Amino acid sequence: MNIYSLPAVISFTINLSIALIILLDNPKAYINRWFSAFVFVFVAWNLSEVLILNSSNIESALFGAQILYRIIFLTPAFFVAIAYVFPKNFHSYSKRISFFLILFGIPVFFLILSFPNFQIKLLPLSNYSKIYYYRFIYNVDFRFFGLVLISLIYVVWGSIVLYTKIKRLKTIKQKNQAKFFLYGFLTILFLYLLINSFRSSFEPTLSFYSLSTLLTFLISTFFLFAILRYHFLNIKQIVKGGITYSLLSSAVLAVYFLIILGLGKTIAEFFNINSYFFGGVILIILVFLIRPLEIRLQNLIDRFLNRDIIEYRHNFFKFSRQIQNYLPGDVFFEKLQSFIEINFKLKNAFIYVYDTKAKEYRPTKNNKLDLSISQDDDFIKEIFSHGKAIEFYELKYSKSNSELNETFINNKINVVIPLIFENKLLAIIMLSEKKYQKEFTSDDLEALSIFSNEVALAYQRNLMIEGMKEKAKEEFELEKLAALGQLTAGVAHEIRNPLNTISMSAQTLLRKNLQKDQQKELIYYISDEVDRLERTLKDFLKLSKFRNPNIKTVDLDKLLDKVIINIESKGDCSIILKKQIDGNNIQIKTDSDLLFQVLLNLGLNAFEAIKERIKTNNNFNCEDGEIQFNIVRKSRGIIIKVIDNGIGMEDKNKNSVFNPFFTTKEEGTGLGLSIAHGIIESLKGKLEFNSKYGKTEFIIGLPQTAKKQERD
Repeated sequence: MNIYSLPAVISFTINLSIALIILLDNPKAYINRWFSAFVFVFVAWNLSEVLILNSSNIESALFGAQILYRIIFLTPAFFVAIAYVFPKNFHSYSKRISFFLILFGIPVFFLILSFPNFQIKLLPLSNYSKIYYYRFIYNVDFRFFGLVLISLIYVVWGSIVLYTKIKRLKTIKQKNQAKFFLYGFLTILFLYLLINSFRSSFEPTLSFYSLSTLLTFLISTFFLFAILRYHFLNIKQIVKGGITYSLLSSAVLAVYFLIILGLGKTIAEFFNINSYFFGGVILIILVFLIRPLEIRLQNLIDRFLNRDIIEYRHNFFKFSRQIQNYLPGDVFFEKLQSFIEINFKLKNAFIYVYDTKAKEYRPTKNNKLDLSISQDDDFIKEIFSHGKAIEFYELKYSKSNSELNETFINNKINVVIPLIFENKLLAIIMLSEKKYQKEFTSDDLEALSIFSNEVALAYQRNLMIEGMKEKAKEEFELEKLAALGQLTAGVAHEIRNPLNTISMSAQTLLRKNLQKDQQKELIYYISDEVDRLERTLKDFLKLSKFRNPNIKTVDLDKLLDKVIINIESKGDCSIILKKQIDGNNIQIKTDSDLLFQVLLNLGLNAFEAIKERIKTNNNFNCEDGEIQFNIVRKSRGIIIKVIDNGIGMEDKNKNSVFNPFFTTKEEGTGLGLSIAHGIIESLKGKLEFNSKYGKTEFIIGLPQTAKKQERD
């Protein structure tokens, strides 16, 4: 192998890599097979040039030239075939085998007629009598000119097919692909014809070889740029890394070739021996030395070529963590819009959200579009059927909604992304064109489709949380209304009985001639009922407004003694009263009177519960009853428990214990526990309870220091 064949070898390596990658990406795809065949034509072109330049005799070089001759005149037929199938086939007849048999049969027929007298000859490169290169012979030969005429017709034919197809293609991506393929192929053809038309001006032959070699590189660059820039066949990332690595590998191969060639010649001249053995040894050594560098180089290439994807994944991970927590709808979509615009470098992103009441999709607050879309619109039905990110120009929905279609076009909508969860279209994201005149790639669409699934899941979770909150709010409102009704009924009941007594007593005093003792008795009745009304009013006012706590240091041991003494003095049953304190001298800063009121109320309730158990259980007596006060010091405050072994509470009553005027007693206002609950809250504490038959415990949690607060 000589150094003049090195450009052809590098081009062969690049084109072969491209052809194999295209074919192996999807061997069953019609377009992949044809496009890989088209690239393989240029692989054979490069291979025939290598054969011409490295032949040891004129016969071998001529064989390579004859192969090249056939390839050159078959290339236009491949161009026509690709023009029909790429990027989209609109002609049914071009899928038939008979079409391709005729397409390729005509140039093959003229090539058969031309054999073996092909109009091509070999010339030695200047100063190298055994290294040949080719030139065409322009003699008057109908077979040759027939091939030229057929080639020109095919080129015009393919160009017309591509040009008319551009108008029918819908997406910008496909239009750009067709334009690049058409203009690129015509440019290469023009340069090829230009070089061969003025071949006589290139003397020596080496100059013609240099320009032809440059054209070979141009063809490889054309395929490379077509895939990297215009994403032919949707295999950008595979080809991007593979071709770039092939280019660098080719460069390394060139370095190997030059080093081995130079060392081989030096050794041969110095030792006057054959240098093939030393060349092989040097090659093996260089391969082992370069292997670690090759791995490092591949990693750097992957990191560089995929830097956008790596950055996107990093940002998407951060965004996913943000939307894991509940966010209000406006905040959620504001963050979503900002993330998409920044990471995909968009000019604008528009979001439409489904309104269940209006049954239409409405723009979010930050949306510049103010047009709503009905859920029955054809546009909605089609994007739902696609179920993934899709280019706007690929949609086939009816343009009956001209206002909607005009809005999309005016705002340069390029991509539409449906947010779908369990067959429900929750929202729609519409993306305008990118900044810096960049286009959406297939990788972008794939990433957006995956991204939309994550966003739809997060948004559905937010909707579920909002639904639960709304339901809880409705239940709370109903509970408030029920509590208000119960409160009203309780107040009415507590006022009606005294008023009835007062009314009857007053009417009796007015209508009958009573003795003084009887009158005095009725007046006492009236006075007692007025006092009862006043007590009810005071309790009710306590419920609605507590006085501000008077915070002082309180000795809980002494406070419990005072509570126990009061319970013993009011009780007519000798039950057991205990206190258990964890440690000595437990003090907290709180309101002594308010806390005493709560503990006394809980203690008296416990006393009444024990008496109720005595009434219903013949085997349970006063001596069996027990009330226990426990105090435990915690790191953040004090826990006080009031425990009794009374009758307990029924499950149906547990949720109403702290409601105003709720009571199961024959006498009482039902305000005691409600007031106690409010007092503990005013002291920055909590009041909870557990109850079953034979054991009820009320648990008071208080901070070490209760802060003063105003309460309306």
